Amino acid sequence: MKNQYFGDIGDYGKYGLLRFLAKRGVTIAVNWYLTPEDKSNDGNIRGYLDKVKDRKYDPELFDVLKEMNTNKENTVCSFAERNMIPGANYFDEIVPPQHTDPALSVADKRLARERWHQRALEGCSGPELVFLDPDNGLRAGSITARKDAPKYVYATEVYSYYNRGQDAVYYCHKGRRTEAQWEKAKLIMQEYCPEAVIMGVTYHRGTQRSYIFVLHPEKEELYRNLLKGFLKTDWHECFTEEPVSKYSAE
Repeated sequence: MKNQYFGDIGDYGKYGLLRFLAKRGVTIAVNWYLTPEDKSNDGNIRGYLDKVKDRKYDPELFDVLKEMNTNKENTVCSFAERNMIPGANYFDEIVPPQHTDPALSVADKRLARERWHQRALEGCSGPELVFLDPDNGLRAGSITARKDAPKYVYATEVYSYYNRGQDAVYYCHKGRRTEAQWEKAKLIMQEYCPEAVIMGVTYHRGTQRSYIFVLHPEKEELYRNLLKGFLKTDWHECFTEEPVSKYSAE
């Protein structure tokens, strides 16, 4: 997540989903996987805020995002202060960049990320569901020192939350993957949490954005019903179920 993205059409759907869950009793922690802004034009898709027809999906959220955009308060911290995801915890420390200090060794870079992750675990402790919002989605394996590492959540990081009893949901996108590659990508976490129930939904406004849930088996019925309920709201015009192997919703 970058602050320059905040409030775009993707955020409207993302926060709409999280608000739906929170209003139905799911306690949520948000790890923004915040990265520094760059010079790209990404995140400028905010024209929907001028379209009254788009307000129907979540009027309260729409009005707040519109107000924030008008006041140029497009930051995750400003959003957190408004308690738009009822009762949520937020971790907003920037993911350690990999390229700012060429003198750092690979081991040093990995250690910086591992320490950041430990602080994130502390910041996200308590709620039952942790939302992870990296720029590019999930990467298999453990933390690396690759230049693009800050843009990803690593499978071992997701596992850390799951292993201590929390459920997780992370942002990802199909991108240029083939259908076979995409099906495999959605199941990465099952390699690390074999007993986990994996399910997801995809948002189709702007670019395709998917949200993959990694759930403890005893939560399967709860989330299956919650997501079915979500897809029966007006949001059904923007979201669809994202089938994942045998765990796809019916």
